[in-house]
Formats: sequence, structure tokens, C-alpha cells
Amino acid sequence: MEDIFAPEAKLWHHVESVIRREMDLFGYSEIRTPILEKTELFVRGVGNTTDIVKKEMYTFNDKGERSMTMRPEGTAGVVRAVVEHNLLQAALPVFKCFYIGPMYRYERPQKGRLRQFHQFGVECFGTDSPYIDAEVIQILYMILKNLGLSELNVKLNSIGCPECRPVFKEKAIEYFSGMKDKLCSECNERLTVNPLRIYDCKVPECKECSKDAPFMSDHLCKSCGDHFEKVKSVLSSINIPFTHDKSLVRGLDYYTKTAFEVTSKHLGAQDALGGGGRYDNLVSELGGPKAPSIGFGMGLERVMLAVKNQNIDLKISSGQDVYIIPFSNNESDYCFKLLTGLRAEGISSQMAVGEKKMGSHFKDAEKIGARFAVVVGENEIKSGCVAVKNLAAHEQANVDAAGLAEYIKNALKK
Repeated sequence: MEDIFAPEAKLWHHVESVIRREMDLFGYSEIRTPILEKTELFVRGVGNTTDIVKKEMYTFNDKGERSMTMRPEGTAGVVRAVVEHNLLQAALPVFKCFYIGPMYRYERPQKGRLRQFHQFGVECFGTDSPYIDAEVIQILYMILKNLGLSELNVKLNSIGCPECRPVFKEKAIEYFSGMKDKLCSECNERLTVNPLRIYDCKVPECKECSKDAPFMSDHLCKSCGDHFEKVKSVLSSINIPFTHDKSLVRGLDYYTKTAFEVTSKHLGAQDALGGGGRYDNLVSELGGPKAPSIGFGMGLERVMLAVKNQNIDLKISSGQDVYIIPFSNNESDYCFKLLTGLRAEGISSQMAVGEKKMGSHFKDAEKIGARFAVVVGENEIKSGCVAVKNLAAHEQANVDAAGLAEYIKNALKK
């Protein structure tokens, strides 16, 4: 788990601002759910055959001897909130929301994957329209593009529905049963419970076994097949590049039909920046009405890593606009009024405190990344003019104190 502070925090603010702009554009409102939920929610929602539930959750009994879990992902908690507060009963045609915040998984820490990580996700409830599938994929793709990331690819698949999946399940069990000696111990357990999980296994031997296995997308019922073809058609029409990855199943049990990931060549072997899919039965399984739904999650640490690996210049301001320097403590009251006036005009400013030599004050101005230093002494107060030094251009001007904010604004534009 990591601490985040300046200048890294500036990058986080930038990424989050891009996310929030897109959410306004697409009409998704924010939802904030608790970090702690009842463990049962994730066992039922995420699935007791998943690695998350079996190995990775931070779970403990509280003082009331209730089993509680720190959220390992966002969707289950959002669905619980939607059901609990009857949010699907509103007059809206569909309910669209997004979340952003910390999640917790006890797994081996590595670059871009931490035990406390931050996830942004969207959820859309109440429609099975393939156009919404395309919209959700478009949101993830466009956010990453707007952050300057290139060489992105959407991996897309359909993993069927309760109607066609049982037929495929029998075929998968038949195929993998002949390879038990080659599968890892966990995949041998998955074989009869949920053979789809085998396709998601990262063990090289299991991946090799899956190459010639039957694939769900080759055994779709007509409804799932038509839905999948329409999603692909709509993505093509809006120029979202994708590849049909038949082995893509995602790591959660609640998915139906569409499953997707967006990957980057700038992350190495673990190349996923985010992904999700349709979960048409999860709301009803958690006690709500039948509400076909779709969403995704995006790991913010993974995105930050991709931005850095690609050396993207986001032109993020890392410093202050103005550093006001009183020549002595006698000028501090006057300087503090100047400081307040600049801030009221939206100009980021700080004031030097403590008596130092002027050279030390200028070094402090450079340390905080100030663009301008404003020096105020006894003569400046008497004349009503202050000395403004452009620290980058090494130029100085005497400026009427009453017009200081306007002068700084014009100088910043240049």
C-alpha cells in the first residue's frame, strides 16, 4: 500500500478530472459506497470459485461477530446500493452511475498492482441493448485515449447466457477431463464447478491446454450470437479497434454475454488497463428486480504506469503562480492582503514567512515552482508599486499593486 503526495498527486488529479469530464459527457452520475461490506455480498456477487473470494479478500469479524470484508471490487457494492435504495424504481429509462475509490486485495504486490489499489468503474442498469455495451466500451477507450495513451486494443468476447452456457460447459468438461494430469490443482477443482475459470488461468501449462479447447463464442444461442454481432458492428461503425479474443472470460463469475478488456503495449505481459462485461442476472441474484446490466473497472495505478512508460507530457502545472516576499516582517500585513487578493482572482499564491536573506527567498520560490516572485519592501508600500520578477525569463517589472492580479493573469496567458 502506497502513500500518494505531490507531485504524484497532481497526476492523479489530472486523470480523475479527465474521468469526470467524460462522465458528464456520457450522463453518468457518481455513486459512493462504503469500503466495508458484509462478506456474503462478495461471496454471492463475485463468486465463490473466483481467486478474489478464495484467496485475496481482507475479511474479518467485527465486534458484533459479523463477517466483514474490505471491498475487493466495485460492482457488487454498487448493485447492493442500487437494490437497497430502490434506485431502479426511478423514472429514468436506465440508471447510469460511476464510482472511483480504493479497493483491497491480498495478492502479491507488483508494478501497478498493489494491495490497496484505486479503481474507477461505470455501471449501467436496466437495459440489454447492444448499443449500451458499445457505449460502455467506448467510455473506457475514450478516457484512455484522452489521457494520451496510444496502441490501445479492445479484446472482446461473448461468454453466453444461462441458456447456452450449460451445453458449452459439458463440452468443456469433456475436453479438459482428458487433460487432468496437465492442469494445475486449482483448474482440476474448477473443472466440474466452473470450467470457464480454466480459460482465465495464468499457469503456462493450463494456457497451453486451453489453446485447442472448445470456446464459448462458438456455442452461443441465437440471442447471444445476434447480440454479439451487433456489438461488434456498432464498435466498427464508431472506429473503436477490437479483436475477438475467444479465450477472454474475465475473472468474475457474474458476467454474461459481452466480456471485454482494453490493453496497452506499454504495460508488458500484464497488459490490461481495465475491463468488464455484461451481468444480466446479478441484480436479481442480490435481491433486486430483473435488470440486465453492464459495467467495467479500470485500475488507476495501471493507468498511471502506462502514462509514465509512454512518457506522455500531460502539461500538468506542478507549481504556484506567485510567491510574495516581504522584505521584512514589517511588510507582512500588507503582503498578506496582496496574497488574499490574488487568491480571490484565482491565482495560486504563497507568501514567504520568516526572515531570510533575499537570495534564500528566491531559492524557496524556485523550490515550490513559482512562476513569479513579488517583492515588497517599505518603499514599495509607500509608492504603491511592487517589484514582480519573472523567474523563468529573469525579467523584472514594477507593477501598480492595485493592478497586480490583472498583470499576473496577462503574463500567465503569454
